[in-house]
Amino acid sequence: MSRYFAMSALLATLLAAPPALGGALRQSAESTAGFIEEEPPVAGSFTFNLGIGIVFPTFETNSRFKEGWAFLLGAGYHLTERIGVVAEYQYSDYDLKSDLLADSSFSGDHIMQYGDLNLLIGLAPRGRFGLYLTGGPGLYYRKVEVTQFAGTAIVPVCDPWLLFCDSEVVPVDAVIGSRSTTDFGLNGGVGVSYRIYGPMRVYLEARYHYIFGPEYSTPTGSRRANGQYLPINLGLRF
Repeated sequence: MSRYFAMSALLATLLAAPPALGGALRQSAESTAGFIEEEPPVAGSFTFNLGIGIVFPTFETNSRFKEGWAFLLGAGYHLTERIGVVAEYQYSDYDLKSDLLADSSFSGDHIMQYGDLNLLIGLAPRGRFGLYLTGGPGLYYRKVEVTQFAGTAIVPVCDPWLLFCDSEVVPVDAVIGSRSTTDFGLNGGVGVSYRIYGPMRVYLEARYHYIFGPEYSTPTGSRRANGQYLPINLGLRF
């Protein structure tokens, strides 16, 4: 009889083991899920971003200005998981190239600031790695300041990208000074991101900016001082 009871107890133990084991596995999974932070839903939430970057003037802008540095600030709103709107401000600074005119040497500074309103479309909005497209209109402020102009005493200077054009010879001190313009522009680009915690992501993006500049009458005809820039920004979005 005792042998019968011992076998019955062993059988009952074996039958009870799988549920107990399953409970332990579930508890372990819940503990692991709590340790790995899941990305919360972003639809209907606000977002902020800040970053720094290097800016490459392109095409005719590149022949006047050296590469510059920039910082940016932004705030946006997620309409859906994949689509958001972002308002951004960026400040960038550049040096003038010294060999703009023959037999002359320039020194100076170029500053560009803009505010834009972009649409952000997430191609891979969930997961650790993200991919997105962005673009939209903006208002661009550009200032060019010539601080030193060494060379001949009087020269004809007409360069729309320096925001100065005079077909007649002018004294050097007439070229030295600061000039600015504010114009409409467009931008578009692509970015990648990596989620580091919750909704917080580090991102790297490249965007092409085209600015519709003012028109100048030059000896070769009318020309517009259109600006073209390619900033590459590294930032944090949260």
